[in-house]
Amino acid sequence: KLLLQGIPFSRLLLGPESEVQLSDLAGNAMSVPVVCATLLAAICAPQLRRERENGKSLSLTKFALHQKYDGANGAVLAERGDLYDIERDTTSAASLEAMLADIASDLASDAFYSSVLCTCESSGRTTNNPTLLECQGCGMCVCHECSGRLRTSSHDLKEIDMEGDRPDPHIFERKLRCAVPSMLRLGEGWEDKIDDAKGLEAYSFQLQQVDRNKGHWCLTYGAWEDHGSARQVAEIRITIGRIGTLDRNVGIAAYIRCYAPAIRTKDPLRGTLLDSARLFIKITNKKTPTWELREGSTTTSNLQVVGSDPGPSQRVLVGLNDEAYKSLKAHKPMKAFIPKIKSRNNLTAYHSKWKTWPGTIVISGDSHVDGTYQRLSCEHTIAHSALWRRDSTSPMYIYFRPDVVRSGLDTAVISSTPCYRDRNQEICELEDWIPENALTDATHKTNAKFLTWESVSPSLQVEIPVPKMTMASSEPSSFHETVSVGDSDASPILCEMNGLSDGIMQSLLQYTSEDGTSDIAEIDLVGRHGTANSKRLSILAAPSLLKYAAERKLSLELSKWYRLPSSSGFGRCAVNVPPRPIEKWRKLEGRKVKVERWYDAQESKEYYQKLLKRPTAFQVLVKKPSGKLVLRMTPAVAAHRAAAFLVHGRGNDDANTLEVDYCLSELSSMGEPDTKEFHVPNSDAYKETPVEGLELPLYPRQAKALTRMLAIESGDVLFSEEERSEHILPGIGWCLIARAAKKSPLRGGVLGDAIGSGKTVVTIALILAGMEKARANCNIDKRRSGATLIVVPPGLVKQWDDERKKFTKNKLKCITIDCTDTLKRYSVKDICNADIIIVPAGLLEERLKNGPRRPYTEHLAKKAGADHIPSAPSGYSQREAPTIEGTWVRNMASGPEIYVGNKGNQRTRDEQAYYGHCYSEAIKTLRKKTFDSSERGVPLEYFTWERIVIDECHETLVTGKQQETDAADFKAPARRGAREFLGVSQTDAASRPLVASAGVWGLTGTPLLETEARVTELANLMGGTYLTGAAHHWRKEERESGRDLFLNQQEGTRSREYRCAVQESSHLYVKEACQRNRGAKLQVKLNKHQEFVNMSAKEGDAFLNVIAACKLKGFSNSPDQLGENAHKALSVTANSKSRHAALLTTVNKIHEAECETKIIVFANTLYGGYDEARSALQVSGKKFCHISDNDTVHDQNETISWFRHVDATDDDRARPRILLLSYEQAAGHNLQEACHHVILYEPMYSGTDAVADASVEEQAIGRVMRQGQKYDVTVTRIVVKGPKGERCLDDWIVERNLDEDVLRAATSNFD
Repeated sequence: KLLLQGIPFSRLLLGPESEVQLSDLAGNAMSVPVVCATLLAAICAPQLRRERENGKSLSLTKFALHQKYDGANGAVLAERGDLYDIERDTTSAASLEAMLADIASDLASDAFYSSVLCTCESSGRTTNNPTLLECQGCGMCVCHECSGRLRTSSHDLKEIDMEGDRPDPHIFERKLRCAVPSMLRLGEGWEDKIDDAKGLEAYSFQLQQVDRNKGHWCLTYGAWEDHGSARQVAEIRITIGRIGTLDRNVGIAAYIRCYAPAIRTKDPLRGTLLDSARLFIKITNKKTPTWELREGSTTTSNLQVVGSDPGPSQRVLVGLNDEAYKSLKAHKPMKAFIPKIKSRNNLTAYHSKWKTWPGTIVISGDSHVDGTYQRLSCEHTIAHSALWRRDSTSPMYIYFRPDVVRSGLDTAVISSTPCYRDRNQEICELEDWIPENALTDATHKTNAKFLTWESVSPSLQVEIPVPKMTMASSEPSSFHETVSVGDSDASPILCEMNGLSDGIMQSLLQYTSEDGTSDIAEIDLVGRHGTANSKRLSILAAPSLLKYAAERKLSLELSKWYRLPSSSGFGRCAVNVPPRPIEKWRKLEGRKVKVERWYDAQESKEYYQKLLKRPTAFQVLVKKPSGKLVLRMTPAVAAHRAAAFLVHGRGNDDANTLEVDYCLSELSSMGEPDTKEFHVPNSDAYKETPVEGLELPLYPRQAKALTRMLAIESGDVLFSEEERSEHILPGIGWCLIARAAKKSPLRGGVLGDAIGSGKTVVTIALILAGMEKARANCNIDKRRSGATLIVVPPGLVKQWDDERKKFTKNKLKCITIDCTDTLKRYSVKDICNADIIIVPAGLLEERLKNGPRRPYTEHLAKKAGADHIPSAPSGYSQREAPTIEGTWVRNMASGPEIYVGNKGNQRTRDEQAYYGHCYSEAIKTLRKKTFDSSERGVPLEYFTWERIVIDECHETLVTGKQQETDAADFKAPARRGAREFLGVSQTDAASRPLVASAGVWGLTGTPLLETEARVTELANLMGGTYLTGAAHHWRKEERESGRDLFLNQQEGTRSREYRCAVQESSHLYVKEACQRNRGAKLQVKLNKHQEFVNMSAKEGDAFLNVIAACKLKGFSNSPDQLGENAHKALSVTANSKSRHAALLTTVNKIHEAECETKIIVFANTLYGGYDEARSALQVSGKKFCHISDNDTVHDQNETISWFRHVDATDDDRARPRILLLSYEQAAGHNLQEACHHVILYEPMYSGTDAVADASVEEQAIGRVMRQGQKYDVTVTRIVVKGPKGERCLDDWIVERNLDEDVLRAATSNFD
């Protein structure tokens, strides 16, 4: 029900909840069936009203749909079976029972070992950990890796003995399909033995599903009326592996379930539909297997169930107390909501002995279940954590079988296994019993309903008939030979099936639009009736096709890649990939929204028609005269669509350089990608490159990093850019995958050395090493500058120039452009002849207090002669999806990201698109102009640079709402402008605002490479390298129109194998293009101190009032528990006067010991902490500095420079000793020379992204704890607790941010 309502249960922070609790969580009121029924009622109501105006006594039965077999009242009729009137061939039909006995001995052990043996395997993957553990009490299985993440202390875990390597589940599935028949039939006599089986002997049972379950594999055969076009009437399930939980013997079990009681129209059965027959085959039992039938009547007996050794009940274990008991007792429910169930126990209140459950239960009254049952300690893996076991040669268990649909009470059961999923092995049900009854003398006597099975004659069997539909034989690899030799756009035959009867063809072609006169009809699998046709195909053809493929008889090998001819011009075919109509903009008069996108209506209509007429990758044809089903496959369809992503919009018209492969895969064989941390390599394997001209020599690690960067710039490092296109054959589960790839030289990379390890000096060395070549490449006429453009956060402009002087004196000609007015001082010749140009990243959205509001864009438009460029939008059109934890549901085609997409604002998308459109049009116009070498103030977009360096590149990429605050180095609009300036969303590197010849480099101490999405965006920024999935990146939706969003949805979702390819491509890019080297171990110590203070009683009351809205109490709640209300509670703790006092006390203590020392204070802007810290310092009268919103880039750099250098003059010593910075201003500053005290006013918390928050704190501390520090560094954290010292939000956040795994992810696991 959760999935039906679009709720991804894998994202919920679930713990020990039972299926019943999950069902309650889903609720019933808004489930999909109710919504659909309401929609249908709304559609039909107007017509019903019109009809009743003419006839007041009109009955609703008039509108009922009448069918041929209505007179049978829904009974299962033999004449509707596909084997009706077909003579039974007893001579050639084999016995299923005999075959299963052989299969059990060959495959049962492998079936168990390849089944799901840990929750991490439920999505189709197999754990990499070879150690598998199993609880000897409840049968819970878990791998050793996951055991550390689960509460396993209550379980008796033992390692599962396994001989040899564990079987691969995908290989085993194919082996299983080869071994079992694709069709079954009930033998003679079943209709006489089972009343509900009337008519079923005329039906065939087709293999519909092969499922990998916990402890076993399950084969499901279904019987359908009218050749699959009507109802399912019965099923046969065969499980292979462990027959029951904790059963030490493996084997096979078979079950028959008849649907007749539930699908009849007169008095249909409601509730659980039980199996009618069962068959057990154990490999240790040599007896002839015989079927057992469920007896129609049950035996009732009175048992004495006496408990002793009372212990804490499940309610006590989960934390319920007397307050909960009293509240429930005082609650007076409405009678309408009290279930009409007779019970000796109170259904609306706790039992008087609710706090205790018996540790020992003694049962007497029936020899089958008599004995002493001891309570097991297993918690959270069985319903209510209630499990008792009778130890003997044949153990017995007492547990609760939950009523999942909540139509009745949970039922206590005595069974031979500890799991309620093994329902066919239950012995009896204890009627109206709860554990407290065993501790009360008056309720020791309990009625028990015994569930009995009757053995029947071995002559009652299930047959394996000879199938009438057979596969036509083909030569292996013949398909690919046809594709390679013939036309690449040809649609060769993949396989053929003979023997289709008239009834089968009629069923398959029921919804075909053919006129009926053609001998060949195509089955529509994607159009109006695609779903219905896919279902028919899965029922009638899939069993034979999948078995044929498992036997490796297809004309090509599954999951094997085949190369297509490279001369086919893939990606340029307008039939397979029709170009979208160009969007245009028009101005609106008298409207709040001044512009809007528009498209030519006729072009759009023609485009959509072309989409509908695109060739499909699969064609399923029926040849009526010969009764043949033909399946054709066209790899070129997928190839064109895969290649189009690498060809279109990337400034590359040479499609013949692509390598295109294709393969045919099965959706069931695709596993989820393993969760792998990104590991950034170091440069130890490279040789050192010496550089002349540096005032200080490079360290060996720096010289090796330089070698790697030079290799990339010279084009020696190739990267395989790859994209895929997937096409699923509905109803069969086959997936045609085309892979287009092109080896291209990397166009840049990331230097992510540890904080303080010298990224700046390595970059300067790179510029110096290529200085002569860059100067030679300088060409004013071709707009070619020899300079390296360094784009930095606004506060680092002066620091970069200082570092340049420190390491090269004046060997490199440098121009610092901190604002538009500065740009106007320099001519084209000056810029082209410079070696370094330093600019702030927010230059595009520069704002001044006086004069033009946005001087740079106005200057750009004026120089280019272009239209006005609007301001960057302030709202969010799209954001990065939050991190998801958990295991996704198996066999889901899409990943969990579809449920955590952001509610984009289309108006803001349009604003972002128009902003980018105007900016790019201005650049195009600018580059068409020719400026004289003496022309001053030519915009930076005019030039082609030697290289581009982006310092603190993660600042541009991380775009959560929390990171874009008003106290950041550059605010939300400026940050968007910076992304536009750098061309983050532009895939064609040559069309970007800033164009580099040698490469684009990013510098960062905290790469934040914990997700594929961020790596993909980083690769695009660093020179436009294409990673798999880049075309579907969330950033693309920042500026998409509603039309494009709709068209994107038509492309469908991507498979798990595609997600594996995305992950592989991202990891490969990090390996090839990123490097992270650790500096020498610092000789100074890092002293960490926490200053604990208690909030006042008044503040405590305010805090409790805030969390009361979340129905929580106390101070020890985590931010995750508060959810969306966390910001309100954090505002209370941030504004605490106790925190004010702690800040001033800490500052005073430091200055008492070191009166002249400089102190850096970091505070969070999100919840008012920064403003409170500033207010506290202002009220105290202490002199301090901070970066104001109104400060220019020059003022910012001047202020920070005071804290970058030691005092040299009296004026220096007269300046303030305290610098207040926001966490957002923490990156990049080198303050180690003059500072060694850091105060974290509050812990960094921006939301659920712990990695991002931890990296921000690491950046803050790294301003002083870095190479060049001569004194021990002291970091003081101010931690606010409850009024009486209670654990509070600060404690949770500090623990999270200091977690070793989080810190390791924040620094990308470097060597």
